[in-house]
Amino acid sequence: MSRAFGLGVPQPIRIFLVGERLASLEPMLVESSDIEISGIAKNGKEALVLISKQNPQVICTELEMPVMDSLDLTRGIMATDPRPILVVSWLGQQEDRDKTLQLFEAGAIEVFPLLDSDSERVRYANAYELIKKIKILSGVMVFRRRQILPVSSWVSTPSVSSEPSQELPGIVVIGASTGGPPALKEILTQLPDDFSFPIVCIQHICQGFLQGLVDWLAVDCSLTVSIAQAGEMPQAGTVYFPPEHRHLKFDADGRFVIVNGSRTDDHIPSVTVSFQSAAYRFGSHVIAVLLTGMGEDGAEGMLSIAEQGGITIAQNEQSCVVFGMPHRAIEAKAASHILPLEDIAFMLISTVVKYSTRVGDEDFLQNPSAQNSAAGTNKPFET
Repeated sequence: MSRAFGLGVPQPIRIFLVGERLASLEPMLVESSDIEISGIAKNGKEALVLISKQNPQVICTELEMPVMDSLDLTRGIMATDPRPILVVSWLGQQEDRDKTLQLFEAGAIEVFPLLDSDSERVRYANAYELIKKIKILSGVMVFRRRQILPVSSWVSTPSVSSEPSQELPGIVVIGASTGGPPALKEILTQLPDDFSFPIVCIQHICQGFLQGLVDWLAVDCSLTVSIAQAGEMPQAGTVYFPPEHRHLKFDADGRFVIVNGSRTDDHIPSVTVSFQSAAYRFGSHVIAVLLTGMGEDGAEGMLSIAEQGGITIAQNEQSCVVFGMPHRAIEAKAASHILPLEDIAFMLISTVVKYSTRVGDEDFLQNPSAQNSAAGTNKPFET
């Protein structure tokens, strides 16, 4: 099935298709000079036998298959021979949200919905969208699954060497895209239940999967995980996500504002929209974290926080699935710290502990004047 290319011509991306419906897209996919089909399997069991022999760069598998499904296939590949895995679901079918989030945990890069239709026009459209996604995933980093350390092992760890010089913040904002769900889980599950600040997470995710992501994180997270409500005051020790297809901002009192708007940096919700709002409302009292993801969403917003004196953390290239968003922030000189994923949770813990020691937890959380003095705004949050 391979194609011949002359010297000097870029080599095509070798992909492996798993599932009969994906196999039906082969004629459309091979029309692209960017793609080479290295193999096809009807199910996961067949795929596990063939993949190591065919050595594809990207594996595309259907979500549901007979004999061995995408979840067991992903676990098998990531345990022995890690490669980028794109899982395809079909719009209009009943989604298994639990399985979708388990796939992220097992190591799949993304679950990508395609239109459910046998018409030739739709099939060509599906092939076009699939090729665009494959091009992105062909260059990502993948890793074998590893054990996450318990919270107690972080709390007793000595302080990191690069101490923030800014005054410490009163809210944490995190942005992520491709590869974000497992990265968020690694960070959030390390934070203790008495973490002293609210956390707002902006994750690019396909519509219909947000509640599943929230439920999946809540299982192993000591913090409360929820979807933000308009007018709600962010609470310390709680993780918030914006509602699907809505931007999340803060009003003059620090309460959530849910916004219907256009895409920013091609996304809604947008990391930059929330980061800029946090910079405006909380000033230097923000910790911003930008995780793995393609594109540039969040870089401009992180720069706004850095200009206000906030603490800004970008995930390093070696631990990113896609080093797009953090890279753009680093290029813009918006990141005051560049850390591997495994160090970010402790950075948050140590920063908040230092802040609590300086201000005094009880006084800061119960005395509005102390809050205003520390944050320079009108009541950034309440508990």
